[in-house]
Order: sequence, then C-alpha cells, then structure tokens
Amino acid sequence: MVWIPFMYTLQAAYLARHPVRLSPAATVGILVLAGAGYAVFLSANRQRDRFRRSDGAVRIWRREATSIPARYVTADGAIHHTRLLTSGWWGFARHANYAGDIMMATAVSLACGFAHALPYFYAVYLTALLVHRIYRDDRRCREKYGAAWEAYCAAVPYRMVPGVW
Repeated sequence: MVWIPFMYTLQAAYLARHPVRLSPAATVGILVLAGAGYAVFLSANRQRDRFRRSDGAVRIWRREATSIPARYVTADGAIHHTRLLTSGWWGFARHANYAGDIMMATAVSLACGFAHALPYFYAVYLTALLVHRIYRDDRRCREKYGAAWEAYCAAVPYRMVPGVW
C-alpha cells in the first residue's frame, strides 16, 4: 500500500522540494525519450494483444504476422497449442516492451536533473526488476515450450534491445 504510491510519485515529490530549470533542448530531449518509450511500450503490447485476440490472423506493420507454433502441457495433463509471435516489435526483441518501460522511467528521472541520485532510484529499480524478470521468464518458457522456445530464441535472438542484448 505504500511501495507503489511512493515509487510513482518519487520524482514529483523531489521536484516539489528541489525545483529544476531545464533548458529547452533538455526538455525536448526528455519529452522525446518519454514519448518514444511510451510508443514502444504501447505498440508492442497492442501488437501482442491483437495477435492473441485474432488467433494469429492479423497484420502487423502491414505484413501478415509470423509466429512459431508451440505446445505445452498444464499441470492437469491437458495439451495446449499456442503461437510465439515473431512479427513487429516481437520480431526485434523478446521483451521490447520492457525497453519502452525503462525509457519512460529514465525520462521522468532525467527531468529531475543530476543534483541527487534519489530521483533515479525508480529507473534503476525498474531496470533491475525487468532484467531479472527476463531471465526468470526465459527459464520458465524454456521449460514450458521446449524446442519451440529454442526455435523462437533463434528467430528472435535479442532479449530486450535489438543489436545489444
């Protein structure tokens, strides 16, 4: 009940006590970073949602969506079939939406300037949380999907940032 309100208002509370005057260039840069992060986050999640709702019959970025068929067995022994999306953002990185989330958190922190480390706590915390989640999800998906996950990782080799990691 305290953690979430604290985390999401940290930068505003800091700025209320320590106002920062940003240059027009810094303001534009921060807004561009925040907007780009939001665009990546939102569009990646929308692509995945549209893909799931349409059972794979959807166009992403003006092309038919591609995917890797996978199956998994639930605890009750039921076999389920699914598809691992390899189009759009999900063809660039397995967690591109997390990069967008981190971009937004970093932009909000940058708006506080560089006089104190406290406003950067949220961005650092979120990055650590999401990187840990990526490794945890990778382990879980490797166990769940087996060879299909290996094929997916070969098709989409980057975890979060295309060309980097």
